[in-house]
Amino acid sequence: MVRFDLAYGRGVVPVDIPDANLLGSLAPRPMAGVDLPRAFAEAWAHPFGMGDPAASFRRGETVVFVVTDHTRKTPTRLVFPLVWDRLKDRVSCEDVTLVVATGTHRASTDDELEKMLGDLRREFRVAIHNCDRDTVEIGKSRRGTPILVNRLVAEADRVVTIGHVGMHYYAGYSGGRKNILPGVAGRATIEANHAQLSHPKSEACVYDGNPISEEMVEAAKLVGVDFLADVVLNSKGEVAKIVVGEPEAAHAAARQFWDEHCIVPVREKADLVIASAGGHPKDIDLYQAYKAQYTAARAVRDGGIVYLLAACPDGIGHRVFQDWIERSARPADVLCILEREGFKLGGHKAVYHAQDLARIDVYLQSELPAETACRFFYRAATTPGVALDEAKRRFGPSYRVLVMPHAGETFPVVDGA
Repeated sequence: MVRFDLAYGRGVVPVDIPDANLLGSLAPRPMAGVDLPRAFAEAWAHPFGMGDPAASFRRGETVVFVVTDHTRKTPTRLVFPLVWDRLKDRVSCEDVTLVVATGTHRASTDDELEKMLGDLRREFRVAIHNCDRDTVEIGKSRRGTPILVNRLVAEADRVVTIGHVGMHYYAGYSGGRKNILPGVAGRATIEANHAQLSHPKSEACVYDGNPISEEMVEAAKLVGVDFLADVVLNSKGEVAKIVVGEPEAAHAAARQFWDEHCIVPVREKADLVIASAGGHPKDIDLYQAYKAQYTAARAVRDGGIVYLLAACPDGIGHRVFQDWIERSARPADVLCILEREGFKLGGHKAVYHAQDLARIDVYLQSELPAETACRFFYRAATTPGVALDEAKRRFGPSYRVLVMPHAGETFPVVDGA
């Protein structure tokens, strides 16, 4: 037997796979954690696409730092002080606001803010973005989408974003411009942007030609982001890479680093993929945890099985996602809702889920009530052993298993495609 301890919420779930059935483990290539202050000093001294990042900042100007919310692992409380040390001689504390980029997520709680920001909450003004309130239009994208953003961001003299770069299953990659759209954008702008999901290039790890990503870039340029500080994290949540600089140039460097480590070849698709969403906060709710299902589904054969480990202590995570599923008697009904009502943010994830289920079965181990998991067309489970038994029954004693310990951060590519 080969044992894996897979992240689940704030703990782990042990999984034993018979040696003869294990096709392999798909995980990012090793990324060593860096000495963050030293790596940041190097990144600041050699920014991408620009000169001294601090050169244009002037005392008396308002400065907004756009930071990621509780659903992301960005170590803001570590990175922000490093940026601030290099700006504080040019910027006054009272002129600084940290805006938490929630997109359409719920507001971060006090406990979550404390974990994200620590003492920064008491040293600087903190505002949590609300996509339905106090946004202003700053222009239109090339396709005519009105770009609505948080008023504090729109009216700031200087804007800096702090985020982390990884795969995103329809925007190509997280980080960079995503701190603006969807991070601090208005709901109507987010929905119009995400409505381009059906475009063939609205796909994970596709940046150039991806219409969703390109519109996000336009939004960030309309805001006038001065520079970004983005990190790439390893599977332990440590910073493996930090980039500073002009948003597009710096983000490109982070993407390249991520690709080199996290795009993983698969020699053959498995009968069963056992996938962890990566633990908290990546499995904080089903809406977030779906990202792991998306990548795991790429590595499983037609008619195969995905076993998804995702604690989901916050439940479903999106009211439209939940509504579309609950109005459907079977997965195919979700596609009928899309055809009848058109794109709606949150409903898109129900569509992806329905498309997965047309090809594979998905078991879900979570803290959700079993009846809730089943209502979402999952097979509720409490141990991976049930999926192993089913794989043996369905595919015979030589069934093949792949394990994805950090599925949301691993992008399988079959046969070098």
